[in-house]
Amino acid sequence: MPPQLTEAWSIAYLQILIVLLIFAFGIPSIIFQVTLPEEMQHIVNRYMKKYFLFPFITVVVILFFSLSFIWCLHPCDIDSACKDWTSAVIVSLSLIFLIVFWWIYLKNLSKKNIVNYLGKKIYKRFKKGGSILTDEMENLITLGERSEAGHEKYLVLDALSRLIKNIQTSERYSGGDLEDILRSFEKIVTSKNKPGNEANFLLSIRILEDIVEIISFKKLANSSDERAVCETIKEIGKSSVKLKLSKHVILKAIEIASPNSGALFEIGLSAFKSDDYDYFEAQAALNKLESLALAGAEVEPNTINDLFGLLAHFWAGNQSSRRCAQESLNFYGDSFLPLDTYLNQAIEDHYSVSRFDTADRLMKMRDDLKQLEEEAYYYR
Repeated sequence: MPPQLTEAWSIAYLQILIVLLIFAFGIPSIIFQVTLPEEMQHIVNRYMKKYFLFPFITVVVILFFSLSFIWCLHPCDIDSACKDWTSAVIVSLSLIFLIVFWWIYLKNLSKKNIVNYLGKKIYKRFKKGGSILTDEMENLITLGERSEAGHEKYLVLDALSRLIKNIQTSERYSGGDLEDILRSFEKIVTSKNKPGNEANFLLSIRILEDIVEIISFKKLANSSDERAVCETIKEIGKSSVKLKLSKHVILKAIEIASPNSGALFEIGLSAFKSDDYDYFEAQAALNKLESLALAGAEVEPNTINDLFGLLAHFWAGNQSSRRCAQESLNFYGDSFLPLDTYLNQAIEDHYSVSRFDTADRLMKMRDDLKQLEEEAYYYR
């Protein structure tokens, strides 16, 4: 049974309704300011103004309940028990309504909803023939950079993945629409202040792998998107070494980067120079380069130059890494003869792009091999 509607209870009920009305005015704004990061507030203010209707609707409904309660107290021929029940129900419904509306309001202002909203808006613009390089895209990437590692970054990466898949499967896709989005993966997972965790890196690599498969299926090899994927994989691989992630992440990056010798060289060199890893990852990159250089078909000169560049670092390392380099040279057999010509070509190539350290090691390896050859000839 509800309490009897005495004067004291009437005042208490009315005070509750007034407090709820004040909360309905002020609490959503406080929630908005406290729970949402600054960049998300900017996005909601700019693109999602419809969510500001929630506080307005709440105020109107609570005001309706308040007026209903006042009318209930109006002298009329209503049974006293009926007034007791009606008043209790009105106040209870007001409180329940306010709690439910706040819950819906907060749920709609979640990062997941905001990220999905931006992704859908970008794709709609693309379908209409517009560019995807919009403020929405910039805000989505910024959200990803400033998100915490783990689930928050996953939400942005997943939204980007769905957006890319929609674009790639559309008739408009020509292999040059995604370059800026692809490079954003590096920004999101390698952010200086908030880098991603291992799961974020692996998700990025898997997404890039799927993109390459679609590019290959649509026969868009050597497109700007494919080059952007290679560049992004290279940077993600190097960053995974720098952030001391597990071997699994680095090896996955090497596997996806394998068609691109430049990416393999950069990742392998980063792993070779890192004090936190053994040479296993660097040797994996070297093995991939060897597979490319010894493929038998016409091989790009850069592939051979990158192979000898990484091999020169092995040569200039400790005794075991030099032994590994020597065994590789023996394995090549007659594939790269005269060897001096290939080494000089690699020296010039690395020197031309300011990889002076690599060029110096190549000269060191060339001179050492000459000396070994002369000594072998002398002792015959």
